[in-house]
Amino acid sequence: MVPAPFSFGPRFGSTPAGRPAAPAGAAGALAFGAVTTGSTSARGILCLHGLTGTPFEVHAIAQALSDAGHVVSAPLLSGHGIDPATLEASSWTDWLESARAAFEALAGQVQGPVAIVGFSMGGLLAIELAKAAPERVAALAILSSPLRLRATQVSGIRLLSLVPERLRRGRFRAIPKRFGSDVAHPDLRGQVLGLPAMPVRALENLLRLMAAARTDLGRVLAPTLVAHGRHDHTVPISASFELSRRLGAPTVERLWLENSFHLVGLDNDKEALIAAIMRFFASHARW
Repeated sequence: MVPAPFSFGPRFGSTPAGRPAAPAGAAGALAFGAVTTGSTSARGILCLHGLTGTPFEVHAIAQALSDAGHVVSAPLLSGHGIDPATLEASSWTDWLESARAAFEALAGQVQGPVAIVGFSMGGLLAIELAKAAPERVAALAILSSPLRLRATQVSGIRLLSLVPERLRRGRFRAIPKRFGSDVAHPDLRGQVLGLPAMPVRALENLLRLMAAARTDLGRVLAPTLVAHGRHDHTVPISASFELSRRLGAPTVERLWLENSFHLVGLDNDKEALIAAIMRFFASHARW
């Protein structure tokens, strides 16, 4: 049974002072997970956001790929975009199934394999999709993904998970994002659309997803670009080093973004990242 609703922040239907409303027009549709269709290509690209986030985190990447003529889907993953209690009630398998459903919907609109861009937790989902259907994934771009977290982070999550359900209140139930999102760009701090707290139960599920993603990485055969912000405070860059070493793909490239924190799709090196993804897919994707 899920306890009483959280008091952290508003639902996404509201736009309080200091938080931007969803973008207008096509950008707004993309930010809430709609499929946008490029005009000159039948190549599909799925863009997956991170834990507690929304498609806003990958919006700039998705929009650039759509503008280049690709068919792009940036879905809102299960449990996300409403409030922490809704995310708390979901599991990592729910997140994966919603990503899989979006993959199948996109695959039904295009000819041939689909490429996937996965940010943070979305990168772990992309890895699982690539393992499950290697012949259907054209290429991967894995951004700031937590193949592992720091030992202190894992210990903290496991310690909080020992608190009995009946005693989970406040920070024992969800960890507020006191300093906003992990982004270097000063204009974006506190302005990124996402939940204001991280439910402990969701973090427990993240650890389970991480363990699943680390299993049989040699089965990931799609050409892969692994990118990470040099100054990421959320996920250690060593996770991306390990990922790039363990993949079974014959083509793996690494990109370290020198002026970015965790949210690389929005941060200071955003344009360089987008250019690298487009170049990598054009050169290596198995369309």
